[in-house]
Amino acid sequence: MPIIPFLGISLGLNAFQVGLVLSIFSLCQLFASPITGKLSDKYGRKPLLLFSQTSTLIGFFLLGIAGNVWILVAARLVDGLLGSNMTVAQAYISDVTNPKYRTKTFGYSSAVFGAGLIFGPVIGGILSTINYSVPMFFAAGVSLLSIILVLIFLPESLNKREREIKLDFKFGDIIPIKEAKRFFKTAKIRGTLLVFFIYNFGFFLFISTFALLAEKQFNVTVLEVSFYMAWIGVLRVIFQSALINPLLKKLSENTTLRLGIFAMIFTMTFLIFSTSYWIVYIPISFLAFGSGVVRPILTSKLTKAVKKEETGSLLGVNNALGSIGQIITPILGGLILQFLPTQTLPLSSAVIFALIFLIWRWAFVNSTQSEKNQTSKE
Repeated sequence: MPIIPFLGISLGLNAFQVGLVLSIFSLCQLFASPITGKLSDKYGRKPLLLFSQTSTLIGFFLLGIAGNVWILVAARLVDGLLGSNMTVAQAYISDVTNPKYRTKTFGYSSAVFGAGLIFGPVIGGILSTINYSVPMFFAAGVSLLSIILVLIFLPESLNKREREIKLDFKFGDIIPIKEAKRFFKTAKIRGTLLVFFIYNFGFFLFISTFALLAEKQFNVTVLEVSFYMAWIGVLRVIFQSALINPLLKKLSENTTLRLGIFAMIFTMTFLIFSTSYWIVYIPISFLAFGSGVVRPILTSKLTKAVKKEETGSLLGVNNALGSIGQIITPILGGLILQFLPTQTLPLSSAVIFALIFLIWRWAFVNSTQSEKNQTSKE
């Protein structure tokens, strides 16, 4: 994660061009993830896991030999279009887990993913002190190990009868426009989706180009950026496991959500005036708290807004909106860093987060009151 922006710069790209490269993976995933999921329903989880992991291996290998921009772009295209292993992995977990324990098991999966976000950047940062190719080849080796483990130890989770489905790809399977229109008709859901999108946009605008910002404003190396990312990851795990439940017991969900958003605004405001490597650990600690509490609470609000059988569809709409944000924000962040003072980036995120408070009453107060009035009329 911290290396690709520096690799792009070493190949002669500017901040805007790096932003374009960073957006490639998210753009590909927007279309590839639902298609890969459907293919795994038809042909089985194990073949698609092996295929997607092999594509990820090829993507990392290409990054390792990237001596020009076109190989870098090809690497992100290959991994983005063909390497949707997270979608298939989640489907596999769902297949083999009793519904009673599914939430707990996905919690373990999330914890493993979180550990990867802590250790991955650090290992990559340390190996990058040799050169930028070494961490890419190391990651390819880890992907090869995962392929071997799947081949030897992972049985297929779907039997032949369960795979007797007809493949029918529609545009709505990729971009859920019909579901989005239906959910946006409900005031409470519309408000929460809008707040979630604004939050995601502000967060990804900052985090997707954080390495570029750090290099320009704080004059740091890849290794030092990796320590920032690991610090955020460690604190998020601590906050989510030890702090969020006690906070919710003492404060309301909305009050905790406000604290989280205030923490994000404080982070961005502090970073506007930061120039020292060490001082940055203070604001990003608040970033870890804010992002650690805001996302779970907004997700909880979404799932509570619909019936159980509609949860998957609503989360699919929210994920699609999030993917669109992740496509736009690296490009916008790169533009800002290329043509404006670096402080404009955290300032922009702060303004975006502040927008949530401008629509707070409409999203979380008036919408709830509207739903109550509608229910009483019925």
